[in-house]
Amino acid sequence: MMEGIRSEGPVTKVNAGRLTNAIFVFTLLLLFKNVRTPTFGDYGIVTMDNFMQVQIADILSFLNAFVILAMLWVVLFHVFNQLQKVDRTYLYIHFTTLMMIIFIPISSHLNVVYPGKSDFPVLFNLNMLAIGLLLALEWWHISRTPAIRNPGINSFQMHCIGMKMLYIPVTAVFGVILSMFDLRYTQSVYLVTMLAFLLTSLYSRNREKIHGGETP
Repeated sequence: MMEGIRSEGPVTKVNAGRLTNAIFVFTLLLLFKNVRTPTFGDYGIVTMDNFMQVQIADILSFLNAFVILAMLWVVLFHVFNQLQKVDRTYLYIHFTTLMMIIFIPISSHLNVVYPGKSDFPVLFNLNMLAIGLLLALEWWHISRTPAIRNPGINSFQMHCIGMKMLYIPVTAVFGVILSMFDLRYTQSVYLVTMLAFLLTSLYSRNREKIHGGETP
């Protein structure tokens, strides 16, 4: 048992997972702060209908960013679960990924504060591009380092995960292009990414059922 602990290093996979969950909780709290709730000062000044009309953009932005964060949490842990232990290189990449994720509530809220300006939607999609590339880099490092990779994963599963890692960067580039045309709600393009993840998972699951083995 002591040999297993020493071989994993001072930072274990369990500790990295706990920190990752904590970062996502903190990010969700930042996201929730962007939605303004009615106060006593609002009563008598504006009606509830007027308040909701003003807040509809914040609410839509919150829901969209929440869905994106949920997608990133699933994808990140999908990659994370292919590890049997973490090494220093993986931790550096992973911490950088988490740092980029924290900026999602900020870049998302700027689209609401400054509507009609393409700079901020572009900034949001560039942030997503950085996250997507870092996730792909995490998987590239895991796939090239058998010492830290889960030995139970087969070549088909590795191929499917590698394909999934392309979805977020490709969507982010598409989002940047759409943002340059001053189109609103370009964050919604990531719903297509979620659909692509779902279809890929269904395909791999069906293939595994036919050929045997576990799904990726």
